[in-house]
Amino acid sequence: MSVGYQVRTIRLESGERLPLLLSEETGVPVWDVTLFILTALRSTSLATNTIAHAARAVMVGLQVFRYLGIDLNQRLEQGKLLSLSEVDELVNLAGLKQEELDALLGNKKKSQAASRVVSLERARMRTSARASKRVESETKATRLIYIRKYIEWLSAGRRLKLDVGHEHFRALNVATETVVGQLNARIPGRDHDAGGRQGVSAEVRARILEVINPDSPENPWKGRHVRLRNQLIFMWLLLLGIRNGELLGVYVDDVNLRKGEVVITRRPDNPEDERGNAPLVKTRSRLLALSPGLMDLTRDYIIGKSKDKKGSRSSIKGARRHPYLFVANGTGAALSKPALNKLFRELRTKVPGLTNDLSPHVLRHTWNDDFSELMDTKGVSSEDEERMRRQAMGWSPQSRMAGHYTKRHIERKSNEASLALQAKSFKPTDKKN
Repeated sequence: MSVGYQVRTIRLESGERLPLLLSEETGVPVWDVTLFILTALRSTSLATNTIAHAARAVMVGLQVFRYLGIDLNQRLEQGKLLSLSEVDELVNLAGLKQEELDALLGNKKKSQAASRVVSLERARMRTSARASKRVESETKATRLIYIRKYIEWLSAGRRLKLDVGHEHFRALNVATETVVGQLNARIPGRDHDAGGRQGVSAEVRARILEVINPDSPENPWKGRHVRLRNQLIFMWLLLLGIRNGELLGVYVDDVNLRKGEVVITRRPDNPEDERGNAPLVKTRSRLLALSPGLMDLTRDYIIGKSKDKKGSRSSIKGARRHPYLFVANGTGAALSKPALNKLFRELRTKVPGLTNDLSPHVLRHTWNDDFSELMDTKGVSSEDEERMRRQAMGWSPQSRMAGHYTKRHIERKSNEASLALQAKSFKPTDKKN
């Protein structure tokens, strides 16, 4: 829970998940933000995770306004919004990590007993002194975009209540255009290539496959079921390139053990999913083939070997109460996203030699690297490669996502071409005297 507010996702009777921003003082949803979520976000069919990101961004904005002593509704009643210095302060503070913002608000509460006035200059000096932890530029950009949208929405709502001839109508129009323009000029650009994720190297990949073997003495997990399940999770992510939400959303019946296939299916707002933070399938539904080796691992996890059911899903009590393939050890409940993230965190912590950013998404990048290498080996045209990649990844025919997942391969090919060009400028060294 952040100071002053908390984002919580509720589950409606229809199965829909709806993120809301709650007040820490009252425990009830913040009225204006709830209306913003319902009318400006939910009505446009945004995904639950996107709405949750927006709610957290607006929460950051409200925290900044609280810290600076700004009441937006009061300003709107006066036909005003933000000054240029306040926009600068908003942009600055929106780049802090959540714990830094919480600390600022906590310190302000303590200092209010001695002084109720905090000047912008004092606030800026205090912020600069402790602003050591900042979010990535893309995160800051997302925050500012939704804060800007929230300000626009509030201003539009106020203007709709005024007559066109009201003295505040034109003032708010001008103020809104000015604030929006100033924020747009300060929102960081999104460079998806700089510092982007890459797949793991061949050495790290081999290391992962070595330690996730259920019989490996280095395997960090205890219990037969956990080891079998976690091995299958890593193999599916590595060899199928699916997202974590797709993995956690697979039903047992989605797997055809006879044909060696699995269907990745979109089930938005699924009433059967009782997980609080339900995993989502962002991409298109599709059919994926399973190799004989991967099919054997999948079969062993679901039903066990012919004479040994130990560790299989079928041996876990509670697993039959729901249709999901991957289950929690002990309770048999559908595996959650926090549990999946914990699995990766445990592997990174307990096994030396693995990258610090190892995650399901990094394995998705790894699949794309491997796919690019295979296409080069087979001499597949770039057009056919693109079509096959889109199908496997579940992207639309118009998607341009491929460039975000092939950075390592593109860098290697680019460096090879560069070295070839450089070689043309140098003649072989004449070793004769």
